[in-house]
Amino acid sequence: MSVAAEPCASGVEYLQWVPGKRHFRCEKLSATMSTGDCSARHTAAIAGDERVSACRFCPIGAVHAGKVDPLQAASASAKVKITGHPDQDTRCTRCGRSDLRLIHAGGDICVSCWNRQREWRIGRNSKGTAPKTFRALRSRRAGIVVDGEPCYREVAETQNDAEVLARCIRELPDGLAFHDEVPGVTAWNEQAQRFEYRDRNDPAKVMLELRHEGLIHYVPAKADSLRPGEVVAVPFMPTSRMSVHAAAAWLDMDEDGDGAAVTPEWRPQAIVCSACGVAQVQARTFAGRVECRCPSCGSSSTGTLPRLSSRVLSTAVAAHRPGDRADHNY
Repeated sequence: MSVAAEPCASGVEYLQWVPGKRHFRCEKLSATMSTGDCSARHTAAIAGDERVSACRFCPIGAVHAGKVDPLQAASASAKVKITGHPDQDTRCTRCGRSDLRLIHAGGDICVSCWNRQREWRIGRNSKGTAPKTFRALRSRRAGIVVDGEPCYREVAETQNDAEVLARCIRELPDGLAFHDEVPGVTAWNEQAQRFEYRDRNDPAKVMLELRHEGLIHYVPAKADSLRPGEVVAVPFMPTSRMSVHAAAAWLDMDEDGDGAAVTPEWRPQAIVCSACGVAQVQARTFAGRVECRCPSCGSSSTGTLPRLSSRVLSTAVAAHRPGDRADHNY
């Protein structure tokens, strides 16, 4: 009688210290544990045990608990080879820093972001005055692929577009992929005095939003037969997808400083790598220029640079400028 092999997470080195048990080094908890303990912690975290909340979205714990390896699942759906995990779970999902302790109950944000958020909620900072520079939190959405079909996920209490992508990656690790599609064509409704989405195949039909378990789907309906409570979908900017080269050129031209923060440290941006579609593009400043890379497929802007016309770059800038996105991404 054959015995099924125990699941192994990609990139993890296992140790056979005790017969019948495997151990490994958990970098997130700075501890050595058995795969059985890891599995139990992940399962308890998914069930809502706050004592092990740090293990809730861990891809290694998911593998040890018998789920599909997110790295292998992403590789199966991507157009290029996936060589690394899209998420470094030591990073703050809001600011991208990796040198501060994370508050897992707050959406995996660092202690600095959590303190600024708390000051904003209570209406005063450490000096007793009202915060003036804090950007208010609101819901944002990202285009994701679920069971091979494009849909959208709404993430509450986010401060920027990069945070939405980071939280989707961390909270839905099982082969998550992003898309940049919109659910219909944009049309002006003169009677309602608003822009709205219409069905591509039948412009006489409007698109309605259906929300279920945090996911948003769109269905067509006749504009003259809407029922009370049905919500007509309004336009929003799709998820940004660029190559690392286009992202570097765009971020380098952002003279107004209204884009995502680019520092000498590698930080995730509000852009999905178009080569693999599963990870945020990371950017940094180096030697007076912006460099970009993808942690999943290994694409780098310092590699061979494709010829990008000025028309392509200007279109990318106009379509993905964060200031414009904020006005439409409801």
